[in-house]
Amino acid sequence: TNWSPKINIVYTSQGRRAFTMAYSEGFRAPSLSELYLYYESSYGLITQGNPDLIPEKVKAIEFTYEHPHSDAFYWSVSVFHNRYKNMIDFVYTIPVLAINREGVTGTGLEYQIRWQPIEKLNFTGSYTYLDMIDRGGKPILYRSKHSGQINLHYKMSLIDVHLAIQTWSKQIYEDFLDDNHFNFPIRELPPRTITEISFSKEMNAITASIHCSNLFDIQYELIQGFPMPGRTWKLTLTKTLN
Repeated sequence: TNWSPKINIVYTSQGRRAFTMAYSEGFRAPSLSELYLYYESSYGLITQGNPDLIPEKVKAIEFTYEHPHSDAFYWSVSVFHNRYKNMIDFVYTIPVLAINREGVTGTGLEYQIRWQPIEKLNFTGSYTYLDMIDRGGKPILYRSKHSGQINLHYKMSLIDVHLAIQTWSKQIYEDFLDDNHFNFPIRELPPRTITEISFSKEMNAITASIHCSNLFDIQYELIQGFPMPGRTWKLTLTKTLN
């Protein structure tokens, strides 16, 4: 049994701009995988569940301002503060183990923008700042403080073009490949920017698209020792049956 109150207070100015204050409390029981899963990854890392996990709880407060200048231009900004108790997280030891962190605080900001200067061109973008702190002083791994993305969609008479750019700042990790299995050194994954582009065309109820992921063939990792794919091409044909 758990009590999870949620309160939203909204103030609207001039029928368009909106200020929102939200307070909420959340509860999450550990999943089956976090409790019992045991497996070895393709690169030799063993992950093990923990049957002693207890549910995590969070108290969160958020302030949001939305400003729709017009049908073509909109932006919003949010600031938030989350306070976790018994947060469930995986710690990169040998084996990787699910644990309860006694206390974690997350403070951040989110910014979103949507702009359509002309009918054929649509632009969306977002930026997120997230500062996660373990109140016990333990490191929190694989979380970037800064991340963002940009999407451009241009609809031409012959073809549609979609460009997506995703970027994130450095992340820290414990080097579980180090020989010292009792005290892994803290290292950094560098910041990265990954670009995707796609072209699509619809003809006689058939839609053809070509999608390229990691356009500039960047070599990067999201988890230590596990390289992500380089430049990848995908061709898709879709037929609509009436």
